[in-house]
Amino acid sequence: MQNASKQIRLLLRQINQMTFELLSREIAAFNITGPQFLVLRCLKDEPQRISDISRQLCLSNSTVSGIVDRLEENGYVRRVRDEKDRRVVWVFFSEKVKALCREVPALRDDYFDGIFAGVSEDEIKNIVNALQLLADRLKEKIKEKK
Repeated sequence: MQNASKQIRLLLRQINQMTFELLSREIAAFNITGPQFLVLRCLKDEPQRISDISRQLCLSNSTVSGIVDRLEENGYVRRVRDEKDRRVVWVFFSEKVKALCREVPALRDDYFDGIFAGVSEDEIKNIVNALQLLADRLKEKIKEKK
C-alpha cells in the first residue's frame, strides 16, 4: 500500500508539472502567465467577483486582484461595478479574450480531447473512475479533519 501511495503521489505531481508545462508553452506566445491563464479559465463561463475566483484557485483576494490588474492592463478583462450593490465588482472577459479563446487551444473546453486521441472509451472510463475515487477519498479526509 505504501508503494502504491508513493506511486500515485509521484504520478499526480508529474501530471501536474507536465500539464503546466504544456499550457505554459501554448500561452507564452500570447504574453499570458500561468496564474493569468487560471484566472481566465475561471471567467470562461461567466463573470465573477474577485472573491469567487480566489476561492476557486485557493489564492488570496489580494493575489487574484493583482493578477486581474495585469490582465486588465493588457486588455484581457474588464471590471464592472454591480448596479444594485456598488461595493461588488464583477470581472468580465473582454472581446480580446473571446478572440483569444479561438486561437489558444488551452482556453477551449475541448482542450484535453487531443491528449486523449487514440485512447479507448474503456480506458478513459477507467481514468475517470480512478480519479473520481481519489477525489471522493480526499473529500472524506477533508471532512474528517474538520
